[in-house]
Amino acid sequence: MRVQEPSKALPEKAKRSKRPTLPRDEDSSDDIAVGFTCQHVSLAISVNHVKKAIAENVWSVCSECLRERRFSDGQPVLSSDVWLCLKCGFQGCGRNSESHHSVKHYKSWRTESHCITISLSTWIIWCYECDEKLSTHCNKKVLAQTVDFLQKHVSKTQTSAFSRILKLCEEKYEAGEKKKGRKGSSVTPVKGITNLGNTCFFNAVMQNLAQSYILSELMNESKESSAKLKIFPSSDSHLDPLMVELSSPGPLTSALFLFLHSMKETGKGPLSPKVLFNQLCQKAPRFKGFQQQDSQELLHSLLDAVRMEETKRIQAGILKAFNNPTTKTADDDTRKKVKAYGREGVKMNFIDRIFIGELTSTVMCEECANISTVKDPFIDISLPIIEERVSKPVLLGRMNKCRSLQATGNSQYSDTVTIENTHQPRATKNQSSSKDKFTSMELLMGNNKLLCENCTEKKQKYQKETSSAEKKAEGVYTNARKQFLISAVPPILILHLKRFHQAGLSLRKVNRHVDFPLILDLAPFCSATCKNVNVGDKVLYGLYGIVEHSGSMRGGHYTAYVKVRAPSRKLLEHITGKKNVPDWKEPGGESADHWVYVSDTYVQVVPESRALGAQAYLLFYERIL
Repeated sequence: MRVQEPSKALPEKAKRSKRPTLPRDEDSSDDIAVGFTCQHVSLAISVNHVKKAIAENVWSVCSECLRERRFSDGQPVLSSDVWLCLKCGFQGCGRNSESHHSVKHYKSWRTESHCITISLSTWIIWCYECDEKLSTHCNKKVLAQTVDFLQKHVSKTQTSAFSRILKLCEEKYEAGEKKKGRKGSSVTPVKGITNLGNTCFFNAVMQNLAQSYILSELMNESKESSAKLKIFPSSDSHLDPLMVELSSPGPLTSALFLFLHSMKETGKGPLSPKVLFNQLCQKAPRFKGFQQQDSQELLHSLLDAVRMEETKRIQAGILKAFNNPTTKTADDDTRKKVKAYGREGVKMNFIDRIFIGELTSTVMCEECANISTVKDPFIDISLPIIEERVSKPVLLGRMNKCRSLQATGNSQYSDTVTIENTHQPRATKNQSSSKDKFTSMELLMGNNKLLCENCTEKKQKYQKETSSAEKKAEGVYTNARKQFLISAVPPILILHLKRFHQAGLSLRKVNRHVDFPLILDLAPFCSATCKNVNVGDKVLYGLYGIVEHSGSMRGGHYTAYVKVRAPSRKLLEHITGKKNVPDWKEPGGESADHWVYVSDTYVQVVPESRALGAQAYLLFYERIL
């Protein structure tokens, strides 16, 4: 019997005799079509069998492909065209796939009818016997009930499904590691990444994270089955260090680890990010729907979600070390210890160790000379691109916890903004650099005056001594000086160039080119007490990754430039505190550094000059030691 491709429409000629011929009203619209009534619905649908099957099998994955353990470049082969048999719940890949297991399943049955199937991506219902698309409105209620059940349970089932896929990937990874033995990091090849549908914003970020060698290494250390963490509480707690055992990482962390591992393995690309992207969408639903999104928001959401999973993992390890006390069973001493270890332990997750820096805001009142400081973590530094002439350099700051450092730029040069390169001459008078922008003192005057708590307290005290009235003194606003300095530098520094900004009621993009250096000295931005920095030393960072946005607000495309290089042993030793890391080679080894341009699945080696000419949106730097 001929089995027609379900995704293709039938020709208008030669309708089957099974289909009743109904008269058409001359005024009827083509949009009001008469559905096809299938005679196989009664025998080819079983709600109970379908419910049992989806509880036992992986959702939206071909059962036969999964059973055959079909992998490509370390990732399971996942057909996007999966159909579910409404008789037994079998899930098979469709005719557009290589194996078309759904059709084979239908043909294999002779005693029972397994001819009605449904697409798990488009919800199209098809009868193989009739070669017709079915509608729930023109058939027995059992069809509508079954479809309704599947659609209501898709979200819950999908979460469980990808957990099982992750487990399958982990088993393959662990088996491979045992076979070849644990090896240190080496040069990571560049593979293309499949676009799932407007996911270039995701692919460009992942290319840069794949070249962040330190991330892969620390994740590998955290992923080991016998992973332990030694927590050193603060000295004022008078507690001994605590060794805790860590459970398995969360689903998103595991998916990220396996994806980066697959990117690192030699073999043909491109690589599908479907498992990782779906896990991210479970944590951040706004990325569902395959709409155009922002790469910086994606980066924040990914790192924040992984950080949250690791924080919970560490907290669970601490509670386990104290035999999992509850609020009812724990005494005051146990509560204090858990809190003290937790305060320091959560800082030891690999996201904080790699990406998180610290910013100190210092404000001095010009009336009383009182100095106040506020410290906040940051995940990247956001630098606005100014298009118009600014009268004088002003630094305006805004920091959200574990978000980005917002610093307002200053430029009198209408074509280019320069981020100062330590290996180039200083900027001329007609050019501004991030150093002059960033280290200058901001004067808080006029409407921006400081509400000085110290001056207000003195005024209240004076009024209380000189007046019997109970009237509360108004706050005292004074002129002040404000400055931002970095008080802790991260191993990987991410700079965000704010190309998108509000213009009245609409958003617009700044297409202006920004010069950025290959080597950046962060020392001018650091405070005198900056952690892990010696006074007078340079704090050098080397550029290794770029996320570029081309196009406009209406339609654009994200691409990446990444620098292929040998990993730095010194940087790993600096982060972990370990010496003589095995199998790690210093830069300048067997392969020369080179830049690679990546646009989804397209990969091309390019000269350094082309990378430096990119319309950069995100810049990735790693510390040079």
